[in-house]
Amino acid sequence: MKLFLKTVTMQKMAAVLVGTYVKLLLKTCKVHIKGAEQLQPYIDAERAMLPCYWHQQMTFAIQFMLGLCQQGVKVRVLVSPSKDGDIGDAVLQQLGVGVLRGSAHRTGALALRDIYLTISKEKCSVGAAVDGPLGPAREAKVGAITLAQLSGAPIIPITNACSHKIQFNSWDSFFLPLPFSTVNILIGEPIVVEKRVSAEQIAEFQQQLTDQLNQLSLQSEQLLN
Repeated sequence: MKLFLKTVTMQKMAAVLVGTYVKLLLKTCKVHIKGAEQLQPYIDAERAMLPCYWHQQMTFAIQFMLGLCQQGVKVRVLVSPSKDGDIGDAVLQQLGVGVLRGSAHRTGALALRDIYLTISKEKCSVGAAVDGPLGPAREAKVGAITLAQLSGAPIIPITNACSHKIQFNSWDSFFLPLPFSTVNILIGEPIVVEKRVSAEQIAEFQQQLTDQLNQLSLQSEQLLN
């Protein structure tokens, strides 16, 4: 598959196919959202936010951010600079969501700088899979905490679960939602990181984000029963 996607033509074809499939999901799935009212003060004040989610659940996390775009929120999604990221970039642009290219694994310092400038100068909310791009799965990396500390933007935990899906044997156990599924999206309590915090406190915030995303993931699954 990776060899197949190495050519520009095949990457473009893959992006069109994935984009078309995602649009089908958005039209056919029944989506329930809980906790979004917590974001209204930030939306009203035109404050940037940091939507954070697990790599496994990115499909409907991005759908939620697309909904924020429709409310007038400037949103971009952090996408890996890899070849796979090229496809994600093209799909997101088809959907009307802005993109920032970067990775804590490959371009960590540069990515943080670019995100910080995007938040501070453009007042843009930046979404990211906080356990990506290589894991460990469902363990939040420190980048989101550092960015929240530098920018003052609140971290917004986002999780989702769907009733019908295909689960892949990948590092993140990524699941592909199926059309006509019921989808539960849960928005967690915003996490605000002060400018002056110790290394120990940063680690505590990192664990808080991990715990909140995992607890919300479990709740979103339970709501399907």
